[in-house]
Amino acid sequence: MKIYLKTPEFDQEKLIRSYLHPDKGLFFYFRHMCMRMQAHFTTLIPHEKIPKVFIHGNPHTENYLITDQGAGMADFDRSRIGAYAWDIVRFLCSLSLKRIENNTPFLNATVLEYFREGYMRGFEVHKTPYKEASKSIDRANFDVWYNSTREYLDAEVKWAKEMRKSPLNVHNKVLVKILEGYLKSRKEEDLLKEYEIEEAGKAKGTFGNKRILLVLRPKKNQSKDKILLELKTVYEDPDTQHYFNPFKHHGLRMIKASELYAPLVEQGLGYATYKGQEYWGRQIPHRSAKIKDKLNEFEQVDIAYSVATQLGRAHRKSLQKDMKPDVLMKHFQLHYDHFIGLAIQMNQELIQGHQKYVELYHNKYSPSLI
Repeated sequence: MKIYLKTPEFDQEKLIRSYLHPDKGLFFYFRHMCMRMQAHFTTLIPHEKIPKVFIHGNPHTENYLITDQGAGMADFDRSRIGAYAWDIVRFLCSLSLKRIENNTPFLNATVLEYFREGYMRGFEVHKTPYKEASKSIDRANFDVWYNSTREYLDAEVKWAKEMRKSPLNVHNKVLVKILEGYLKSRKEEDLLKEYEIEEAGKAKGTFGNKRILLVLRPKKNQSKDKILLELKTVYEDPDTQHYFNPFKHHGLRMIKASELYAPLVEQGLGYATYKGQEYWGRQIPHRSAKIKDKLNEFEQVDIAYSVATQLGRAHRKSLQKDMKPDVLMKHFQLHYDHFIGLAIQMNQELIQGHQKYVELYHNKYSPSLI
């Protein structure tokens, strides 16, 4: 439990509120504990013999993105080379915490079996597309589903709203330089001959990484849609013995992960560097949804199978050169039940850590924040 223990003493009020939320607090705590969980995972199972792949790094249910281009596990901030088993354990932990029926210690055997079958299917038929979730999207949040970026901006939702909270001058030097670097990475330097920056702003992500949000409008042809871009600072997790970044730029790392795990789901991917700070960029879709609510057993089966095919496919395609596919598959078949056991243990420890956080708050801190 200690590895998952935080104290409210130095947390900001907004973060404390999120941790204490009666329905969403535990999962938010889980999201914040990703790298602690990964570090703990290395102590629970010997990593020397676990096949290495280019892992997603943080597959959990709220990272399942649905757009009109496709659907899949997105958000690749934690992607890097590492033990394939980490993706499996992290996702199973997340799905267990998202159950409507929470009357058993962990996932139902049917859900676990569908994940097993999905992973093997994705691994074996890796040259075909993975299976997208179907019924699970019934619980997705479709608040952002507009016919165009112009409509999205006019509705002033999500990132449009965030952008306008902290506006930036469209001629801001830093903004322009980062945008130029992003366009150069995409070989689209000429785009600024057709478009100009209409408005821009800055925002912060859920866990504090900085974002620049900007709108490009066509200079002449007003029938063309506007473009809404997000340029955000990247996570630069330190390399360890078992998990490391193989790319020269963290933005490039995230782009490669996107192409591997969820091709076409994210659009307009690029990267930039300004005064030593690395950025990753994308075009914000005017139609997107994520699965935020808890899932019934049928929905758990659906998304478990879908994500498993996605992970299995990407793991096969990113196997390190010295590893044969049948070695990883044999390892998976022999150790899957052990992975489940580790996921159960880690979830129990995480739940205890969250309960202790809540207890410390109520015992030492003012209840006025609730």
